[in-house]
Amino acid sequence: AADQAGVGDWSVPQIVELLVSGVSQRGSVQGPMAEVVFGSTRHLTAEDAAAMAVYLKSLGSDHRATTETSAASAPSETPDAQTIGSRKRGATLYADHCANCHGTQGEGRAGAYPALAGNRGVLLDPPVNLLQTIIHGGFAPTTAGNPTPFGMPPFGLQLSQSEIADLMTYLRSAWGHSASAVGQRDVQRWMERP
Repeated sequence: AADQAGVGDWSVPQIVELLVSGVSQRGSVQGPMAEVVFGSTRHLTAEDAAAMAVYLKSLGSDHRATTETSAASAPSETPDAQTIGSRKRGATLYADHCANCHGTQGEGRAGAYPALAGNRGVLLDPPVNLLQTIIHGGFAPTTAGNPTPFGMPPFGLQLSQSEIADLMTYLRSAWGHSASAVGQRDVQRWMERP
């Protein structure tokens, strides 16, 4: 979902910061992109990082229109009993496993743990990146701009597929979010992707 995850609405300095340090005011990298930052982009000259940021920003020139369209078409129907139950179970899982770092209202902690309220990584459709982060954890690279990165532990062995689905459903509906619910079958299907 490049239209959902692009940097077209980011400022060039924010993109440069992400490329060079792995973190910025707007987000952080993890997984394969953390490897790219650590092994490559953190070594860019200021001019090269700026040029790359301008190019990346140009790729997302339609991002605002797409975001507005998808926000307008977000699910607005009344949730069924199964979704309500999933949200309640997910809220308990969030309180038990996530709130200490990400905050009771999803506000995160600046410089340490990202906010989940309003976080587009939580709202992507399909939410495969969110699933991968819950299962495998997430770790930003160590760079000059981020010398002591905080990480998220993996929960893939701690939570069942059903619990992961409930947690994801809660995250995608809490704090004003209105993204679709996630079922256990979705989790299983996305986990089986190569």
